[in-house]
Amino acid sequence: MLGKSKFISLLREKAGGRGVKIALTAVMAGFLQGLVMVIINGAAENFPEGGLNFRYFVMFVLCISAFIYTKRYALSQNVYVVQEIIFETRVRISDKIRRSALVSIENIGRTEIYTTLTENTEIILEASKRLANACSSVVMITFSFLYIGYLSSMALAISAVLIAAAVSIYLGTQKSISEMLMETTRRETEFFDYLQHILDGFKEVKMNTEKSDDLFENHLKGVSTTAKNLRVDSEIQFVNNFLFSQGFFFVLMACIIFLLPRISSVEPGVIINVIAVILFMIGPLGDLVEAMPLVAKADVAVERLEILEKVLDEADDSKENLPSTRLSRKRDFEAIRLSRVTFNHTDPRGKPTFSLSDIDLTIHAGEVLFIVGGNGSGKSTLLKIVTALYYPASGSIFVDDVPVDRTNAHHYRDLFSIIFTDFHLFDRLYGLKDVNEDRVLELIDQMELAEKTSFEDGRFTNINLSTGQKKRLALIASYMEDKSVFVFDEVAADQDPRFRKHFYEVLLKDLQRQGKTVIAVTHDDRYFHVADRVLKMEYGRIAPREPGDKLFR
Repeated sequence: MLGKSKFISLLREKAGGRGVKIALTAVMAGFLQGLVMVIINGAAENFPEGGLNFRYFVMFVLCISAFIYTKRYALSQNVYVVQEIIFETRVRISDKIRRSALVSIENIGRTEIYTTLTENTEIILEASKRLANACSSVVMITFSFLYIGYLSSMALAISAVLIAAAVSIYLGTQKSISEMLMETTRRETEFFDYLQHILDGFKEVKMNTEKSDDLFENHLKGVSTTAKNLRVDSEIQFVNNFLFSQGFFFVLMACIIFLLPRISSVEPGVIINVIAVILFMIGPLGDLVEAMPLVAKADVAVERLEILEKVLDEADDSKENLPSTRLSRKRDFEAIRLSRVTFNHTDPRGKPTFSLSDIDLTIHAGEVLFIVGGNGSGKSTLLKIVTALYYPASGSIFVDDVPVDRTNAHHYRDLFSIIFTDFHLFDRLYGLKDVNEDRVLELIDQMELAEKTSFEDGRFTNINLSTGQKKRLALIASYMEDKSVFVFDEVAADQDPRFRKHFYEVLLKDLQRQGKTVIAVTHDDRYFHVADRVLKMEYGRIAPREPGDKLFR
């Protein structure tokens, strides 16, 4: 089983040349641990009356000292290797996340990514600690059985037969345990998905008893019960294996005490020495047995990390990016044009759940464009298409005469500064060099946040604000990015009437005077006059303008 272990293969690959040194010192530690047992037995047999056997004492001290040194080296070097694995895995997966397409990240789910990355790296860390001890224990146990053979060949034969039977029975249960662990992990991830629903939708759950009971009783509780049962079954199997290993030693000792004298002429002193060796082996065997289930769990953990990385690799939309394109050199434009663009949201089985259809839209540089429509009409999806966060299923996007595709989408996105309804507020102005702190403080005053936060040492001093205040802080970050196109999705929502008026009639107009293009989703019909155009979305389409309609133009 260990030879096929993904976890052990990972350790071996990462350790490289150090792995040989770690393995040799672990083997030496196990050998020295077994040698301590031989020295103790020898000292007991040659104990001088009324004095100290100085030769055995010196041997004991030297052996213990060498054991501590080699064991410490093996364990400490193992820590370095495993921490490097965890560090590189987290950084590598984080890099793949940022390179993935938005729709893929949405399909995978934040809970799945977070739990897979955190829980499985912790399992690998814990398993590595036990495995380092187990390696020394294997050598010590092997040495002990060789010593038993030296004491009595028949005792070794009895031990070998029992060991072969025990190992085959023990390993026979590991495959089913591994399968149960994988299914348990899947069920626990599903549980955290339901828990995330409760946390993210707490207000809705609190207000609707039927929704709360259905989510908890029929979904969360059920999957948690299934995960619990699977976990209990697998842990009981581990307990059974542990007790089996312990019972094996009692059976072995019984055979040595009661069976060996009947089939071989051995002296009582030899039997006592063999029993002493067996007793000395119980601790190392316990280390080995406890390591086995953790190695099985670590194999599952490595497999789940590999699956996540494979999914992220398939979701990587940066693989076709070119470092230099016509669009990479473009700082100004006359128009962004969407031609017969379609896009489909799908369920996990690939069945479409919502679609944008035949979107023809031209956004002129320097204009203020408002997008309106009911919930679920496709406003936010349209914004994600316009900003290339979603790729069209069909149709094309052009910047002037340059088509936007996967080779230049990252350059195209550099034209935009975005604030979506589910925006994330960063504590720093990441990506900006030589930030003008005076300008940031001026904007903080302008957004009426001076009493709530400030900007010191390159970061906002407080981002624990109300939703409306967070949006104002996001506006400051957007202003500082100073991109060509500003995209605002319901930014004026959650603002008091006075600041809402300031947003539309002062901030947006100021951006337009600077030559910026503004695309804003809004429901504030009293400020529609601020826009150069107002487009209405209905059922995934841009609604046609009715004759004489001065509003939607």
